[in-house]
Amino acid sequence: MLEHDASPDHDRHMRRCIELARRALATADAPVGAVIVIGDRIVAEGVERVKARRDVTAHAEIEALRAACVALGSTDLTGATLYTSVDPCMMCAYAIRLARVGTVVSGTPPMGAATPLDGWTVLAGADAVPNRPMPRVVRGVLAEECRALLMAWRSPRGVGHD
Repeated sequence: MLEHDASPDHDRHMRRCIELARRALATADAPVGAVIVIGDRIVAEGVERVKARRDVTAHAEIEALRAACVALGSTDLTGATLYTSVDPCMMCAYAIRLARVGTVVSGTPPMGAATPLDGWTVLAGADAVPNRPMPRVVRGVLAEECRALLMAWRSPRGVGHD
């Protein structure tokens, strides 16, 4: 289910994602931050670290999922909400579905042309991940602020060009 839901909680948690995204930007990584929330408590955070770690799987969402699974002692994140400053890619979306995250809240789409097989295909496709529930999806939370970080990163004077 895809929707836009204005909520003070969404704004608060997305602001934390933006703070984390700024950390990534400072190290020349894509400015993406993610947090996982259960109830009203942040249980894990992730910062994009692909360049810093030389690891193509070190996306902010994956980092947050890893940290949440360790913190909670389980790979089942039923009832959790994952916030991310940028829409998840296919890899991250698949991991989100495998972990049974209940809600995904994102800030802005990635820059560049959309493809027919993006993260939303995996998140919203009933058959995309067998035996895993589709999460509720909320898009566009603090979109302008999230997009501004991407634009700064992609600008000719910015620090990153992947």
